Amino acid sequence: MIPNRQSLLLHWPLAMASGFLVFVLVLAWTLYSTQVQLRSATDARLLADSARRAAVVEDFLSEQEKLATQLAGSHEIEAYLTNEALGMSPRYGLNANIGFIEQRFQKTIERMSLRGDAFLRHIGFVKRDGAAVVAVGDGSIPEIGDFPPISQPPRINPRAWTIEVIAPVFFKDVLVGAIATTADLKALSRLLIEADDRAGGYHEFLLIGDGSHALSPRDASANFDLVERSLAELPANRLTPAVSERKGFDGMLALRTPIKGAPLSLMTLASEAAAYGGVAPPAYALYLAAFPAALFLMAVGFERQRRRTAQLKNDYAESDRRRHELSQHNDALSEEIALRKALEDDLRRKTRALKETNADLRIAATAFESQEGMIVTDAHHRILRINRTFAELSGYRADELVGKSTALFNAQDDTSNLYAEILAASELSGRWQGEVRLRTKRGAAIARWLTVSAVQDDSGAHSHYVKTYYDLSERKEAEAKIRELAFYDQLTGLPNRTILVERARQAMAQCRALKTYAALLFVDLDQFKRLNDTLGHHKGDLLLKQSAARLIRCVGDGDTVSRFGGDEFVVLLTDLGASDVAGAALQAETIAENIIARIAEPQNLDGHSFRCTASIGVALFHDDGQGMDDLLKWADMAMYEAKTSGRNAVRFFDPTMQRLVEARAAIEADLREDIARNNILLHYQPQVDDQGRLVGAEALLRWPRAGGQAPSPVEIIEVAESSGLIIPLGDGVFEAACRQLVEWARSPAMAGLTLAVNVSGVQLHHPGFVERVRKTVQRTGADPRLLKLEVTESFEISRIEEVIAKMTVLRNLGIRFSLDDFGTGYSSLSYLKRLPIDQLKIDKSFVRDVISDPNDAAIAETIIALGETLGLSVIAEGVETEEQRAFLADRGCRVYQGFLFARPMPAEPFAQFATLFSRVKPETGSPHQGSHLRSSACL
Repeated sequence: MIPNRQSLLLHWPLAMASGFLVFVLVLAWTLYSTQVQLRSATDARLLADSARRAAVVEDFLSEQEKLATQLAGSHEIEAYLTNEALGMSPRYGLNANIGFIEQRFQKTIERMSLRGDAFLRHIGFVKRDGAAVVAVGDGSIPEIGDFPPISQPPRINPRAWTIEVIAPVFFKDVLVGAIATTADLKALSRLLIEADDRAGGYHEFLLIGDGSHALSPRDASANFDLVERSLAELPANRLTPAVSERKGFDGMLALRTPIKGAPLSLMTLASEAAAYGGVAPPAYALYLAAFPAALFLMAVGFERQRRRTAQLKNDYAESDRRRHELSQHNDALSEEIALRKALEDDLRRKTRALKETNADLRIAATAFESQEGMIVTDAHHRILRINRTFAELSGYRADELVGKSTALFNAQDDTSNLYAEILAASELSGRWQGEVRLRTKRGAAIARWLTVSAVQDDSGAHSHYVKTYYDLSERKEAEAKIRELAFYDQLTGLPNRTILVERARQAMAQCRALKTYAALLFVDLDQFKRLNDTLGHHKGDLLLKQSAARLIRCVGDGDTVSRFGGDEFVVLLTDLGASDVAGAALQAETIAENIIARIAEPQNLDGHSFRCTASIGVALFHDDGQGMDDLLKWADMAMYEAKTSGRNAVRFFDPTMQRLVEARAAIEADLREDIARNNILLHYQPQVDDQGRLVGAEALLRWPRAGGQAPSPVEIIEVAESSGLIIPLGDGVFEAACRQLVEWARSPAMAGLTLAVNVSGVQLHHPGFVERVRKTVQRTGADPRLLKLEVTESFEISRIEEVIAKMTVLRNLGIRFSLDDFGTGYSSLSYLKRLPIDQLKIDKSFVRDVISDPNDAAIAETIIALGETLGLSVIAEGVETEEQRAFLADRGCRVYQGFLFARPMPAEPFAQFATLFSRVKPETGSPHQGSHLRSSACL
């Protein structure tokens, strides 16, 4: 179709603007490309010019390096070195050689001049020992350091503005010295001036090293003003904008050209005008292209506005036509509206009635879907519907329960009478309520409060039942809260006086039944009032809570910690595990001391560190029929006594008991000190066989306690075991026994004697026992075959496998074992058969009445027979009469120990006893052999 002429006339401005835009864009692109090429050519010219000028400097530096190498190999220096090697003295020839060298150096300096100015300042010849042979020119020989085997590149001395070149001097392939030349660095600037044929606008200088020094060819005074480290960091051989804070460098271009073979760079700075001259920036082409583009956009905008005007005219004509049609339709619509209004009034009345009905149904549905479980049954208690809460409660889905009897929820522990009562009451009165146990789908029985309500039909008969299960959690929690308020302290959560009294009655009954002891500890915090007065009640409450927690950690599971109010706590220790008052008191004191130590540890009260101590009163009770009030009064009195004595202490109510505890504590303190001082003695009691021979001895512990009566060995062991001192004490006793064996080995009368050492069960169970015994034997040099460890029969046998393993290891070393006090503990023949023992020891309690008591005689005979059956030797202790020895000998006992032969004695008297004993020649088979030995070996 041929375009309309009018349309063409309307669009001609846009067409002309488009053509003009294309023309200008082509012109701008051509101009931009030309400017870019011109700038690239200018950059290449600047790079070539800088490279040429840098080559001039490199040639001069290379010539100086070559000159130094030529001088090092010159005929004059070689002649000097040859004469020196032949032993020629300076007087007869060497001085002449040195003169020739000086002349050569002077001529070289004069020859190496630059436009009348001396380029070389100084030439020197230095021997390898540092002695200067020849030095010509101004200045001194530069520092050479380690003589290089080859010529070194020129180095720059920025302080002296010199160029230094070092060349090695060889004689017969041996490095003997070096030639050092020093040139004027500023002379290079004159080379650059002569080679500069450029117009103004350029600045050129030499950068030395990292840029900390610079040399200006044209302005010597600017040598230090042009120091620019940032320029030295510019990339090499690339034209970049100058980066410097120095005024005058703004808008300058920089070119850094490195000088090969020297730490120098030729830095050229040029302004934009000097570098590019009349070359316009490429951005001018972009500015030129922007003007026609703006004209084009204006033409496009004009065309769009013209089109919008034409469209508005067409829209107005169409709107007028439609307005006429709409007026006709409105008349018909008015008639239709009147008809529909009558229909809407009728529908509105019906809708109002329906909403009222739906509201009633929603209320009923909301009540049914409440937070309580609800079910609806028929008159026969078959389920018709359940709500969502009941489904979640029971675990059943609705389709699993519809049609089922409510008896399904009857818990297994509910009686049939209760269910029948619910049915009967519901049918009779239409109502029932009470607590039931609801069985869920998983079989769990949960407590709920059930209400049953009957629904009547028009005739008044029960047609349905609505059963609601109410949650009893809040009620149960309230009951638990009431119990907590009644029996527990609200601040600390500890039991109150009511629970403590009840548990104390139970503990008293237990003490009467088991014949054991219990204790009541009255604990009072010493600094509580001061804390409340200074830091406030909040910090005091924190202290009480933390102290309560520490008290709980100090007692056993069967014990009770109670708070009586304020800062007073009462601790009930129900079973101290002891039937004697001393052991019970010791255990009670141990726990009380532990409480004092724990309370005394720093407590963090919301960022405030506070130290508190406690005073504790202890009242022991047994089966004496004491009342709770008496016990509390006694413990309270003891607590006040602890406060009176200085606080942070433990006191017992019974003065006698208090003295006993203090005595045990004093024994422990003295024992600890004497163990550290090695103030423990051993006495030795002889062991004699049935032939009258001294076969060994038993090492018995004796403690010469300073300032007091020495306790019995049994008491020492009890204190040591309860305080943990048994390990160092046992180690000391064993080492002393080993050293005694080594001493006996030097005497013919005692060389073969065995030595028995008692070992506590605590020692035997200790992890490092075997290793300590082995190291002690090795260290002392004792013969392990003469050592015998006596283990008491009543030691702890709960870890029998571990004990057997340890005894086996020591037995393999040669050490033998004896079972001490056999017959007095909880003997087990199965353990006796498994333990690696060598000897049974009849306890002195059986030997004492072996003549007069048939029971003791029978026990002794049984032990002897048992040892013979198991292949074990038997020794009897506590033999005091000849009749006892004879009785035991007749039954097969071959070794004896007791006062019949000697009492325990120190090492020196025992050595005398053994010497006298060895001189007595027993009469074999003599019935009075024991009496004969005793009279002969009496001390």
